[in-house]
Amino acid sequence: MGLLLLVLSACSQEDTAPEGTLSPEKMALILADIHIAESRVTRLQLKSTDSSIIVFDKLKTDIWKKHKVDTTVYNSSYTYYVSHPQQMKQIYQEVNKNLEKREKINNIKL
Repeated sequence: MGLLLLVLSACSQEDTAPEGTLSPEKMALILADIHIAESRVTRLQLKSTDSSIIVFDKLKTDIWKKHKVDTTVYNSSYTYYVSHPQQMKQIYQEVNKNLEKREKINNIKL
């Protein structure tokens, strides 16, 4: 009986994100922006990987500013969600909806 309670309490604790973790909604918006940035860099067809990295890093800095988040918070939130696949799946469903909406509004193909 004690083992069952331990397992149940561990499961309920796992479902609660640590303090400071970005909400799933905010994470979905940031990830959508990151995927758009990746697409922009790919379309530039830069000859050097180093140049692509520099451009992508600049775009990510703009994303952090836009969402008022720093890399530490983003990285720890991303790590949390990656270790919780069901939540990450739901986040990516929102990312896909967000990207589809942006494609329709802006009449673009990502």
